[in-house]
Amino acid sequence: MTSSNPIIFYDIASSPPLRTFAVNPWKTRYALNSKGLPYQTKWVDLPDIASVRQELGVAANRTLPDGTSYHTLPAIHDPSTGKIVGDSFEIALYLDKTYPTARTLIQPGTTGLTAAFNAQVDGLFTKYVLLADQMPFDARIAEKVQDIFVKRMDATTFEHLQMSGEDREKLFVQFERALGEFVKAYYHVGGTTDYFWSQTGTAAAQAQKKGREQIGPYLDVDGPVYADLIVGAWLAMMEASMKPEDWQRMRTWQDGFWARLHDALAPLREIK
Repeated sequence: MTSSNPIIFYDIASSPPLRTFAVNPWKTRYALNSKGLPYQTKWVDLPDIASVRQELGVAANRTLPDGTSYHTLPAIHDPSTGKIVGDSFEIALYLDKTYPTARTLIQPGTTGLTAAFNAQVDGLFTKYVLLADQMPFDARIAEKVQDIFVKRMDATTFEHLQMSGEDREKLFVQFERALGEFVKAYYHVGGTTDYFWSQTGTAAAQAQKKGREQIGPYLDVDGPVYADLIVGAWLAMMEASMKPEDWQRMRTWQDGFWARLHDALAPLREIK
């Protein structure tokens, strides 16, 4: 694998200008950029994903509420090995195994923990994904895309997936609280103290917060590992798919912690 024979990265096409916006492709783009591997993006419209994956010989990797399987991206094709991988976590494992001299994504002995972390983070953010209601799909395929999301979310119509008013604000409040609990992982504290999103609280919680205000944006090390990229992928999706004022609001949560993490990962958001 060289710059003249790069990995082919299949990503979901947005409206022009083409850029990554979906969370799982973000995980893979972050992984490729983190390892510094040559790659080339092949953009695929959402309605064409199934046919592209079938042509690649990659099995469906997600399941609808009714039990029907369906195809999503990302996927990669590595011409140097002939390998085709069609799941973001499996891609990370493949890149570490095949290119061990590049930056390690998943530290040795932590694959199971990272898989569990991936599932936890996906579950947390998915509860609030309806707040990301500005996904930049191309207008020419908007109707097809809406039909796909109605089926995936087991909704009656696309309008039923839209939130407004009081219900939307309640979801924002719940989201902030949920991230306030989750941020404890970055402060290396357990789940028995107050939410860090609160400006007031028990003396113990506030003391822990005060003592850890200077902690870095990553979970454990000076540079990001795959677990950080998982969270970063969700933040990047939120930035790309929220109303600008909503994203700016989210950036202020937990004393701006998520903004610091997102900004720290900016060098890894290059589109190739």
